[in-house]
Amino acid sequence: MLVRTIAGTAGALALVATAVPAASADSPHPWVPYQGGDSVVPAGEVCSFELHLNVLEDKERYRVVETYADGSTRREEWTGQLILEFVNADTGQSVVRNTTGRGDFVYGQDGSWSLVDIGGHIVVGIHSDDAGEPGMYYLSGSGWEVSAGPDGVSSLTAGDGTVENLCDTLS
Repeated sequence: MLVRTIAGTAGALALVATAVPAASADSPHPWVPYQGGDSVVPAGEVCSFELHLNVLEDKERYRVVETYADGSTRREEWTGQLILEFVNADTGQSVVRNTTGRGDFVYGQDGSWSLVDIGGHIVVGIHSDDAGEPGMYYLSGSGWEVSAGPDGVSSLTAGDGTVENLCDTLS
């Protein structure tokens, strides 16, 4: 599943019921392959050390399954194999995690978004200026939700399964 790092303002995400434009009932669009790249998270953002994320295998794909009346994407379905190596740049210690899973991205027309983990694994980076404890979290199970409001305020809602803070694992 796609690795998403959260960059937002500290504080809790306030969920407010709002009117959402009617989405079209068109059939899902074709699957599109997605190839992510290696990345580096600077020391102090999610871990106390610089963290390297190396893509070992990426067979992810996504498709648009729902659009707004204006044609913009409302919901995407993501699935596929993603194997990542996480490396503590200070010590060279590394771990490999299978982040394969299925999830749905839902996009608000106001710039907000959420990712609901339907099942499998997901990795989420919580930054030092987000609500909650900073870390690079490997989540297994289902029902996890990562959300960001239009103002940049983000949150991680617990699901059913296990949590591993990879910063602790690699310390």
